[in-house]
Amino acid sequence: MSDNYTCNDGPEHSCSGPVRAAYVHIPFCLAKCFYCDFNSYPHMEDRFGDYADALVQEIYSTKPSGFSLSSAYFGGGTPTVLSSGLLLKMLDALRAHFGFSDDIEATIEANPGTINGRSVAELKRAGFNRLSIGIQSFNDSILARIGRIHTAEQARDAFYIGRKAGFDNISIDLMYALPGQSVSEWQRTLETALELSPEHISLYELTVEEGTVFGNLRKKCMLRLPDEDQQIEMYTAAIETLAPAGYDRYEISNFALSGRRSRHNMTYWRNEPYYGFGAGASGYVEGVRYTNLKEPVRYIDAISAGRSAVATSEALTGRQAMGETIMLGLRMIDGLDLDAFRARFGVELEESYPDELAKLSARGLIEIDGRSLRLTEAGLLIANEVMADFL
Repeated sequence: MSDNYTCNDGPEHSCSGPVRAAYVHIPFCLAKCFYCDFNSYPHMEDRFGDYADALVQEIYSTKPSGFSLSSAYFGGGTPTVLSSGLLLKMLDALRAHFGFSDDIEATIEANPGTINGRSVAELKRAGFNRLSIGIQSFNDSILARIGRIHTAEQARDAFYIGRKAGFDNISIDLMYALPGQSVSEWQRTLETALELSPEHISLYELTVEEGTVFGNLRKKCMLRLPDEDQQIEMYTAAIETLAPAGYDRYEISNFALSGRRSRHNMTYWRNEPYYGFGAGASGYVEGVRYTNLKEPVRYIDAISAGRSAVATSEALTGRQAMGETIMLGLRMIDGLDLDAFRARFGVELEESYPDELAKLSARGLIEIDGRSLRLTEAGLLIANEVMADFL
């Protein structure tokens, strides 16, 4: 995703550049976790085949931009609840229709308990070369408390299965600020993760969403979570544990060994274009952000009838596009590239947001270092508040 491009149409236009990435959404899972508000549905095994057919049809109905894909990401849900044959059918459609670059990063998400040695080996041979495993915790009590259906032992097994299958690029997801989780327990989870030596680690602070099991428990005052000071202590512990082990914090919550930053993530945070395929998937092409129908059956029916599956779309122009680019760019530790911003929008950031920059700088929340705007350590702790000033 490093192609250079320019756009000199002025601040009323947003040139998003070549499309080199694709996201594929698999909206199925074995069970809904207590915190989950993702677009995912259990107990729909009878529609797996129809869904794969519809998604392939959506891929082939999309006009290629003329650039080979350098990133393909299968997320969910839990993609590996599908058979490897159905997953490979969709991957092959992407390859055939858009083409893959020689250095394609093809990621598939998996949860422990949904993979085995044979299926993972099949995925590796077919072209997936990055595995992202949703572990969340290495504590069985906490896993049960958040509604995960795997154990810590199964989490370790899933990692080793990936390694044995030949995946030399594995990412793991971990969660903190969970019910009943102490700082010391979180420290043990981090140390266990280091014993596995994954190439990439994503950390997620629990967010309680309406309509989830946890959301309902909170309404009844039945959800006890670590307080704000403990949450900050957990985040700080992660930085202090992972950095000495060689993990570069390249985004607020993502850490990677040298050369292993997620290309998929970087596409989002640089606000670069990408195709979105599947129920509830979002894409960003030619300055238009769109989202497909969320419900799998409605998505399948629309595609099968030859209709568009797009539910909403919006052309991002002017200050709205600039604000979103700043917001996403500030998530990166390296910050927002000011030269790239000027090339894209035809204006200097300092000219467009003088008041916001002055206010946040005076509070010690942002800094301009060379030609990058980035959050300070204080700003990173209240990143959402800082970013909101630019929207």
